[in-house]
Amino acid sequence: MNFLKLTILTVTTCGSCFQSGAAVIISEVLYNEVGSDPQGEWIEIYNTGSAPVVLNGWSIGDEETEGATSGTESLYRFPAGAIIRAGEIQIISAGGDRFLTVYGFLPNYEIASAGDNAAVQNLILNSDWDPDGGIVNLSNSNDQVLLFDDANELVDAVSWGSTFAFNPSLDANAENDGQSYHRIDPQFDTDSATDWALTTGSALSSPGAIPEPTSGVLLFLSGILLLGRRRC
Repeated sequence: MNFLKLTILTVTTCGSCFQSGAAVIISEVLYNEVGSDPQGEWIEIYNTGSAPVVLNGWSIGDEETEGATSGTESLYRFPAGAIIRAGEIQIISAGGDRFLTVYGFLPNYEIASAGDNAAVQNLILNSDWDPDGGIVNLSNSNDQVLLFDDANELVDAVSWGSTFAFNPSLDANAENDGQSYHRIDPQFDTDSATDWALTTGSALSSPGAIPEPTSGVLLFLSGILLLGRRRC
């Protein structure tokens, strides 16, 4: 598949570009970060399948056009040895330290251009797709997140205020700092905006939780998640 050609000719919608039946999906995106700190942005992925998936060479980011030169959009590869197990959730943060400050635990990966925590593996620039480098800096009004496999084939995508992935797209209306978009049912994927909703309640995002908890138990579950990670 010539993805660059598809990007140019069908930029209004790319639902038909997605790999059908892909096990690994984007499950949550926080682009309106807590405290207006770009290092607080993060993306969550989830393996819906029954077998582990090797992520070595896979990429994630917001650069939708191969060879484009944008300093605020980029695409980064997972490192060698990266695996997501069946039913596992993984979090990619712009900055590990900021994520730790806000949520109390470390993400699985951080973007190399902003990486600041030695305990968190860095994603590496996909220079084949994005030769000029740059950062993944998610716009609050018009952007997308894309997940590619090791052959640069599009596995999953989500867009808000942009019709790259969805037409119509998600509304760019996450007005509260720390409010994320999440999949309503990660096992049901129509490659459309109807699969997604804004997380609401006393905790506006829930990294590491599948399915998304209701607003009344968000804080309780986040505490249980943190306790479990500390015991591991």
